[in-house]
Amino acid sequence: MALNFAQSLASSIQLVKPVEPLAVAGQAGAAGNQFQNILTGVIGEVNSTRNEADQKVNAFLNGEQIDIHEVATSIQKAGLTFEMAIEVRNKAMQAYQEVMRMQI
Repeated sequence: MALNFAQSLASSIQLVKPVEPLAVAGQAGAAGNQFQNILTGVIGEVNSTRNEADQKVNAFLNGEQIDIHEVATSIQKAGLTFEMAIEVRNKAMQAYQEVMRMQI
């Protein structure tokens, strides 16, 4: 799962293009939808890794035949995915604030 998240993040970064001056409103809407889809995908990946970790913990606690290392790995994967999403959010907020401070 972490590899899929990293691949989707890498492909998402490649989709980011420089801002063209005075873009047409119709073109800007399409780019906004792309960005929204990327963020929705990242949030979905964080949610799915968390759900997978929850399922493995519950299976282990119910006495099912599951390796403790697999449970620990899934918990760590979910934590790292969440931390990465938080850092991406922080960087996006920093970029937004930097753009807002620019003088025209």
